Amino acid sequence: MRRRFGAVIVQEEQIISTGYCGPPRGTKNCIDIGFCAREQLNIKQGEKYEMCRGVHAEQNAIIHASRLDMLGATLFLVGIDAKTEEIVSNAEPCKICKRMIINAGIKSVVVLKPAEEIRVFSVQEWVDSNIDELEYIDNQWSFKMKPGY
Repeated sequence: MRRRFGAVIVQEEQIISTGYCGPPRGTKNCIDIGFCAREQLNIKQGEKYEMCRGVHAEQNAIIHASRLDMLGATLFLVGIDAKTEEIVSNAEPCKICKRMIINAGIKSVVVLKPAEEIRVFSVQEWVDSNIDELEYIDNQWSFKMKPGY
């Protein structure tokens, strides 16, 4: 109802796996029940994913592939806004998907942006920055929020 995302995992010019946003197999999608709980509750992007019925495109692509096939692979991601039919300009894997991408052994993520531009994320940079989640200040770990969340 809100966004349509697709993901393709590629290794040496060979498609390893694909995935798209949708509910777990056998369960109803938001469009089938007539509403999006996240929209009705005014939940901001990047927050409370447990309130979403959907499985992200990246997650579906990862769970349908062998980790050995994904080691060093590239994940391509694109999102379309369901209301405007335009490419999602700020598309980026969420923190949960980033964790899964890291554990899958994927090397980079390429996101299509409007005007046929692309943005390339280095998975190693996510690892090195603790996925932008934690920072060590004054001998203690604290969570930091990314601008815009």
